[in-house]
Amino acid sequence: MKMLESLVPLGVRRAVLTGSDGLVIESVGRGGPSAEILAVELANLTRALGNTARQMGGELRRFTLATDDQEILAVVFEGYCLGALLERGGDRKGVGNELSRLALRLAEQM
Repeated sequence: MKMLESLVPLGVRRAVLTGSDGLVIESVGRGGPSAEILAVELANLTRALGNTARQMGGELRRFTLATDDQEILAVVFEGYCLGALLERGGDRKGVGNELSRLALRLAEQM
């Protein structure tokens, strides 16, 4: 596929596309955590936050997780999760817009 390459120029350290099983469908980037670990954690977060969203009367569409140094931005669509790891203070708006654009494009193809 190589659809996620458009995230690299935006300063993304690693990005993954995963299903609910936590297996990597596509990934780009380098550095820790590995694509496999990030995919499993995104799938776990999607399940947990999806349950919370349903209790609130809706469906999970996106989420953000931030530490002191890094952030994960994620978009959830049609049983898939597309997430990006970036340094804190990076271009969150640009990355978020690109994740949404990619999710729409992927949803059409899958």
